[in-house]
Amino acid sequence: MKGLRIAVAATATAAALTLAGVASAKSPVPGKPGDQNIVEIAAGVNAASGEFSYLLGAVGCLTDAQGNNPVVALLTGSDKYTLFAPTDDAFKALQRALGVAAGSEAPEVTCTLGEAVVLDVLAYHVTEGRHFSNSVFNRKNTKMIEMLNGQYVVSNPDATLNDVAGQSVGVVLQPGLFNINASNGVIHVVDAVLLPFAP
Repeated sequence: MKGLRIAVAATATAAALTLAGVASAKSPVPGKPGDQNIVEIAAGVNAASGEFSYLLGAVGCLTDAQGNNPVVALLTGSDKYTLFAPTDDAFKALQRALGVAAGSEAPEVTCTLGEAVVLDVLAYHVTEGRHFSNSVFNRKNTKMIEMLNGQYVVSNPDATLNDVAGQSVGVVLQPGLFNINASNGVIHVVDAVLLPFAP
């Protein structure tokens, strides 16, 4: 089950920009969960804006020959997760930093990192349970959040997350980009890919 949850991270990220169940910046906790799950939201956002092509491409790296995908299976289920979803620009920056894009960034380039690395990175973007921004970030103290790959991120009062690589990754606190209330979790859009290892 742990490996399955790890795989789910990428799909969850894609769901981040959905319009269903989105809270305004003034309301840290939205009302009832939306009707769509994390995967449905991600696919809908990508169809409308193309914003999660790279996230969905990373999730696609994990689809087997029979069409099964552990991330999709996890994020369409009934268990609750909180997802930190990197934008396309965040994935492009990661590809350049790792030297795998060679000036030609594309969603499928992420697959060249290998399935194990992609799964680890995606799992590092998902944590168990519904966590709205008011519980992710404490106004006075930092806190540790365990991700599905077993490692931690540090949440800071300024709405940033510190990853294992030492990056400060910002949650985009704009209406429609955080506290996205899916039927099976919560999505927050982030401005960089969280890394569970030093590049």
